[in-house]
Amino acid sequence: MDLNQVNNFLSVAQTLSFSGAARRNGVPQSTVSRHISDLESELGVRLFYRTKRDVKLTDEGRAFLPYAKEIVDTARKAAYVVKQLHEGAEGRLSIAVVDTCQNHLLAQCLRVFGQRYPEILVDITDVSDCEPELEEREDRFDFHFIPRDSLPEGDDFDYLVTHQEEMAVVVAKHHPLAGKPLNFSALQSEKFIIVSEEQNPLLYLQLLEICRAHHFSPTIRNRLETVKSVLLAVGAGLGVTMLPSSVPQTVLPDLVSVLPIDDMDTSITYVAAWKKELLNPAAALFLEVLRETLEQSTAK
Repeated sequence: MDLNQVNNFLSVAQTLSFSGAARRNGVPQSTVSRHISDLESELGVRLFYRTKRDVKLTDEGRAFLPYAKEIVDTARKAAYVVKQLHEGAEGRLSIAVVDTCQNHLLAQCLRVFGQRYPEILVDITDVSDCEPELEEREDRFDFHFIPRDSLPEGDDFDYLVTHQEEMAVVVAKHHPLAGKPLNFSALQSEKFIIVSEEQNPLLYLQLLEICRAHHFSPTIRNRLETVKSVLLAVGAGLGVTMLPSSVPQTVLPDLVSVLPIDDMDTSITYVAAWKKELLNPAAALFLEVLRETLEQSTAK
């Protein structure tokens, strides 16, 4: 599998046209066809249904699509970082942030770090909780801002607690429950829109636990891939959801209303985690800033 094959797969998937992909990438259509055929042979599956009129992704093609996007995005990012280093940058710091973590502490750390070390590149990547175990991405990220429950077992990682979040029910601004004390009995007839359990199993389990504590099972209308898409659907009145309380207030505050859950502990503890063998000099500098910022935050 090479990058040209993956890039041509993405172009065909986006245009649903071999000729369109060829025009987009500036290559002959025969090259696109050959790359797709070679990729299918290597994977051992068909990625597209092809007729004289239509091109459609197979189930296997749809499953491969997000990974293909990640491969191409990572390659582009790597090329950019190498170019920046070649042109004089003095290091690189790579940070992963789970998409439910609206972390003001991280923003403060980045501001201080940027002021002290302006020549060090900082790479920030949103990740979902379905990412592989942290030990499998040790070469990819220096720090992980994630729920503490996402940390793998064992003593490979150190971490600092950054903050806690409480879960909340989120409804559209125009929803009858908006702006009122939360009534869980009214939620039993609502349709839930959630981040898919594959993308964020911890969030899904938290939702089930809260509903179970209030003696009902949620009716799940749809499962979406990102927090933002869930909030867009909820804001449009297509259903309700549960998320850490600061997320909707940060992402789409004008579309949704947040209803606190006051009758049980729904807290999620978030941490900044890193491998104990901190080999990257830029990461060691960031850790100093992180500790300082946490101490100042605690002292207030």
